[in-house]
Amino acid sequence: MEETKSTMKISLKSKGGEEAGKHASTRGLDIIIAGSIALIFFLCPLFFTGLAAQGIGFEKMILFYFLVLIGIVAWVTKGVIVGELNLKRTPLDWPILTMVAIFVVSTILSVSSKDSLVGAYGNSAKSLISVVVFALFYYLVVNNINVARIKLMFWSLVTSASLVSVYSLLQLRGIYLLPIDFTHTLSFNPLGSLSGLTMFLVIVLPLLVVGMAQIKEICPKLKKTMLVIIKTVLGLVILASLVVLALLNGFTFWPVAIVGLVIVLMFFLAKIIKISNNNLLIPLITFLALIILLVLGNFQIMTQKLPAEVSLSRGASWDIAKSSIRQDPIFGSGPSTFYYSFSKFRSMDFNASPLWNIRFDSASGSIYGLLATVGLLGALALIIVVLIALSISFLTLIKTNEKQINSILLALFAGFISAILFSILFAQSNSLILFTVLISILASSIALVMYPEKFKTLKLSFRASAKYALALAAIFLCVSAGVVVLFTMGLKMYLADTFAKESIAATKASEKISKLDRAVTLAPYQDSYYISLANNYMALANQEAVGGRDQTKIQNNLSLAIERGKKAVDLAPNKASSNESLALIYENASFYTRGALEWAENLYNKVIELDPNNPTPSLRIALINMARANAETDPEEKNFYIGEAIKKYNEAIAKKEDLAAAYYGKAIAYEKLNNIDAAIEQLKKTNLVARNNIDYRFELGRLYFNRGVVQPNLTQTATKQIAENDIAVEEGEEGAEEQISVEPSQPAGAIIVRNNDLNMAEQIFLSILLANPSHANARYSLAVLYQKIGEDDNARIMVNALMDIIQDETTKQTVRQQFQELY
Repeated sequence: MEETKSTMKISLKSKGGEEAGKHASTRGLDIIIAGSIALIFFLCPLFFTGLAAQGIGFEKMILFYFLVLIGIVAWVTKGVIVGELNLKRTPLDWPILTMVAIFVVSTILSVSSKDSLVGAYGNSAKSLISVVVFALFYYLVVNNINVARIKLMFWSLVTSASLVSVYSLLQLRGIYLLPIDFTHTLSFNPLGSLSGLTMFLVIVLPLLVVGMAQIKEICPKLKKTMLVIIKTVLGLVILASLVVLALLNGFTFWPVAIVGLVIVLMFFLAKIIKISNNNLLIPLITFLALIILLVLGNFQIMTQKLPAEVSLSRGASWDIAKSSIRQDPIFGSGPSTFYYSFSKFRSMDFNASPLWNIRFDSASGSIYGLLATVGLLGALALIIVVLIALSISFLTLIKTNEKQINSILLALFAGFISAILFSILFAQSNSLILFTVLISILASSIALVMYPEKFKTLKLSFRASAKYALALAAIFLCVSAGVVVLFTMGLKMYLADTFAKESIAATKASEKISKLDRAVTLAPYQDSYYISLANNYMALANQEAVGGRDQTKIQNNLSLAIERGKKAVDLAPNKASSNESLALIYENASFYTRGALEWAENLYNKVIELDPNNPTPSLRIALINMARANAETDPEEKNFYIGEAIKKYNEAIAKKEDLAAAYYGKAIAYEKLNNIDAAIEQLKKTNLVARNNIDYRFELGRLYFNRGVVQPNLTQTATKQIAENDIAVEEGEEGAEEQISVEPSQPAGAIIVRNNDLNMAEQIFLSILLANPSHANARYSLAVLYQKIGEDDNARIMVNALMDIIQDETTKQTVRQQFQELY
């Protein structure tokens, strides 16, 4: 018996030694786990390099993926070493798993599975991969936090927010700390946009206020001197945040900031969380400051001009969401494919807005975006997850008495609600989506860990049975392989985008192509890279056509441009912008390649299917028909194509009633048909909707002149710049003013008497000179007009002024010959 007892003691000691050894061997892994989580909260708000073409938000997402994967590998490795992996069973498990499953199905059924999987260009935070990594991060945090780590994460976030606040204030005052050129602008900040910065500061304001007011309760062991220093620093940071929000008043949504402080004050005033009277003044004064700033209204402190930011209206977002639900009610069009829903379902009314020619890829409100992209099921699943997280956070706050943690949870709860309100009301960038997820996961995880009723734990143990041992081994191998794949993929995505950014900075088309080729090699699934390549190859073809005129080089570059454009369309067949870009390439290629116009028209018809209420494709098809008419020699065929063009112009006008380019196109078409009266009527409409566009006004004067002249030999032709590109004129671009649009070689003919048309033409040309005295076409037209009606003195004045404007000697000589009796 004695020997048996002795043996048992030895064996127990041996087992205890093994356990101690295992725990000692996992301390390094614990440091990696805690460090990776803390670094996420510290670095993600701050991190940027400026090297990626997709912007700061994309860089933050790549960093987030990297740190989460490191934490996951360390956690699973720890489980393997210890011999078991413990998973907390929480009320969020099934909702999260259900949501991920819905996103998976939606991705499989997506209009672009590639975009849904990795994210559309510039929208990586809305992809399936991001949702999976967000879920992994939740389980990493909820299973690996304790009181000490909660404080570490909280202060990591507060420190990061403090640095962002101070840095942004210095930027706005023109003090640039970083020796990096692209940061030397007032509007630059680590969140990527001014609206994003104000939302971030509003969300973290409760954390800063609670951190300052409750520092003693959160960190009771700190010495008095350190408490005073931290309080002073946080007070200055809060002041800096309020100053930044005031400076960016036009971008700040004050009601959400007030809501966050109201939540904090409600818990303090109700004594749910105890606070001293002196410390209560901190949130109270901050709250009153926010009220004052709200009441002041639309004040402007900064005199510097800050860039405007545009987003889709909430009304338009809701209309698109409703239409999307009718077509794809269950799973939507797929994660990260709002660009498709916008093009497909935007209403005709949207064309009346100043932003009618912009294709938005984000809705103003996460609910609208979710309904369109992942359908009713996806939106409902996420709403359930958020509501459960909020309810657990609230219940934990009112049920627990843990002084050190309750104050932290209160700050995060207020920030969580502020983040949700912003996501409901406004469009969210990658940076804001990531930060909203971070603060919501931290608040939920703390609430679950501190909840009075303990949740069950799922234990996967090597020691329990061979089944569990195999399961844990399989998990370890799958996670390790998945991490390697995701890490490699993320690194390649980032490197590819840095090459894309370098291509933007390059000056020569050949350099741009070289950089983009490297980007395509690393990320062959990005259609945006192929479109950029196609445009640059087209630029090389045009350069060669103007310069060396080597037909072999022209054809090679054209072939490469078309090939790259086709690849982009193959990758994103349901993206209207890709089809439109390829159509434009075919249009340009029509000067060198037969049949290119037919391909362009087919693509524009595809764009009409994808973007049915956009007037631009119809306008482009009209221009294609006008190009066909110009190339025809048979009068009947010419008139047929002109008639087809007029039909397409009418289609464009039906979609957008104030489309000046379409009215102008119709005017030119009627002029080609020798119907000058109809052409003038269309140009009157053009000038009515174009609002003082000088080029359109000149064209109207030109037609009045042509109708007023008795002899048809002296007529003016359409301004070359407008005729070539109606779209450019619609956007306000004016043609070169030195180029004469009147045929100078035609004889003036006999003197004619003034008539109403000539008087109208004269008034129009004079009004143009009042707006722009250097407008060569207007002066030339007036010189011809005065010569025609025998007013030589006026004609001489115009010719002399015209000679001062014209710089080209050949043109000058031509004018001298035409007006040799006057000059």
